[in-house]
Amino acid sequence: MGLDRSTFASRAAQARKMLAACELCEHRCRVDRYRGPAGTCRLGATSHVYRHYLSYAEELELLPSYMVYFAGCNLRCSSCIQIPACLDANHGTAVAADPLVQMAKQAAAQGARTINLVGGEPSLHVHTILEMAATGDTPLPMVLNSNMYMSPAVLDWLDGIVNLYLADFKFGNDACAARIAGAPNYTNVVTRNLQRAAGQGKLLVRHLLLPGHVNCCLKPVVQWMARQLPAVPLHVMYSYTQGWRCDSEGELNRLVSSEEIAAAEGWMKTTGVRQYEPAKA
Repeated sequence: MGLDRSTFASRAAQARKMLAACELCEHRCRVDRYRGPAGTCRLGATSHVYRHYLSYAEELELLPSYMVYFAGCNLRCSSCIQIPACLDANHGTAVAADPLVQMAKQAAAQGARTINLVGGEPSLHVHTILEMAATGDTPLPMVLNSNMYMSPAVLDWLDGIVNLYLADFKFGNDACAARIAGAPNYTNVVTRNLQRAAGQGKLLVRHLLLPGHVNCCLKPVVQWMARQLPAVPLHVMYSYTQGWRCDSEGELNRLVSSEEIAAAEGWMKTTGVRQYEPAKA
C-alpha cells in the first residue's frame, strides 16, 4: 500500500486526540493522558525510552535488531522480567519522533536490519510511532514487539507502517490471563488482533511456556494457531525465568521442567501447527 507522510501525520493527530480520553488498549480507561491521573498504564502523553541497544539475541532473521524500550505497560504480568523499570511511565528519557528517527537511522548505519519497538508495551505510544513514520524521509523497518492487547484503532493506524508484528500470545484462557496479568477478556482481544495483524503484513507469534501451564495455556494457544492461522509461525519458548511477583503465584516460582518441555514438544508434533524455524542465512 503506497502511503505518504501526510497520511501518517493525519493518523498521528487522530491518535493524539484519543489520548484525551484514552482507549488505545482494551482496558479502555478513558483517562486524559494530557492531564492525568493516568489509567492502568500510568502513562501521560509524552513517550519515554528507558533502554536502547543493538541486539543479537532475537529471532535470526531480525538480527541485528535495534531494540527501543518504551516505558509503561497495560499488563501486570507476575512473571515479567522487565518490571519494575517498564512500569515507571517516566523512566528513562523523554523522547520525540525526530530524535527517535535519528537514533534508528544511526543504528541502521551500524548494521541494524530491524527497528524493534519493545516495552513495556509499545502500542501505547502509537502516536509517537506514527510521528516517526511521518518524520522519516525513508520507511524504517519497524517491528512491533507487542502483547497485542490493543484496541482495533491502533492496528488500523499502524497498517502500512509496521513491517512485522512480533506478537506475544501469553495465555490460552481468560482465567490465567486475569490472575497473572490483570487482563480481562484476554483471549477474545488477542485472537481478534492476531487475525487483523495477519491480514496487514508479516506476523510471528511467540508463546513463552510457563511452569504448570502446559494444559491450560500452551495447548489452547497451539490449537487455536493451528486452526485459525495455520500459515503463521509459532515460536514456543522454554526460557522462562522467575520475575517480578512470581513468588505470589506458586506454580511460577520455578523453572519449566524438562518433563514439561518434552511433553510440549511431543504433543505439538501431532497438531499440525507451523512451528517457528529460523530463516536460513
